Order: sequence, then structure tokens, then C-alpha cells
Amino acid sequence: MTWMVHPIAQCALVVVALGFALHLIRTVKVRVRSSAPGTGRLLASEIGELKRRLDELAARPPAAAPHAATAEEPGLLPGPAEVRPGMNLSRRSQALRLFRRGETPEQIASSLRVPSGEVRLLLKVHRMVMEQAVAGPLQPGLKSGRESADKRSSAGTASRHSSEPI
Repeated sequence: MTWMVHPIAQCALVVVALGFALHLIRTVKVRVRSSAPGTGRLLASEIGELKRRLDELAARPPAAAPHAATAEEPGLLPGPAEVRPGMNLSRRSQALRLFRRGETPEQIASSLRVPSGEVRLLLKVHRMVMEQAVAGPLQPGLKSGRESADKRSSAGTASRHSSEPI
């Protein structure tokens, strides 16, 4: 048992263990390489095929518009819809300015090149915001419209009646 405690024996055991670990690494490496023969050649051939196809696609003339291709081939689905810019802040202010001048939503839509539904929606939201601004902030717990007016008037009369002596 004393040989196990001796420093030279411990160093020899470490060297043997490292040698065994290196041997295992080499054998695994060899097995991995031998299990996939020609993998490098296969990848190179696939890369070559992809390059050839890319060159063919680059040499083709540009395709026609998507709607023209669907007219020729009825089995194809139409492409994605054209994305139009929405109403940004500048267009909104222009639409409101034109409305104040007396133009109709259809005229505004045609002059700004936006759908008339967007213009009508903008005008409706603007009208609601202006009505709320004129009416002032809502009292907590009250709804807008006639219900709030009825409750405000009844609340005022209730407070007057409660302050009067019985």
C-alpha cells in the first residue's frame, strides 16, 4: 500500500490515465471518420449543385408581375396584397384641414390617395374626441351620453334635497 502513496507512483498513474484518454480520443475520432465515408465529397457536390442552380436563376430574365402570372395559370394563388402606406400624422392633419374647408370624405380620400373608409373613420374619431373635449372630463362612475346627463341632473337634485332640513 505504500507504493500508492509514493509521489512517483502517483505521477506514473496520471501519465497512464492520460495516455489511455488520448488513446480513446483517437479511436473515437477514427470511428467517426470511418462511419461517414465521403461526407466531405458529398457536401462539396451539394454545394456545387446549389451554386449551379443559383447561377441558372441569376441568368433568368425577371419574372412578370404576379397578377399576370395568375391570369395565365389559374391554378396559382394570387401573391400578397400590395401594402399601401396608412394615414400618418401629416395625412391626418391634411384630411382634417380639407374637411374643415368643406370637402366630402370621398374627395378627401381621392386627393390624399387613401381609402374613403379610413377618412370616414378618422372624421368619426375626431368628432368623438371633440365632443368629449367640449363636454369636459367625465365624473368617475358616470357614462357618456344621455345616461350621464340624467345621472348628473338627478345627482344635483338629490344633493339639494339632502341639504334641506326636514
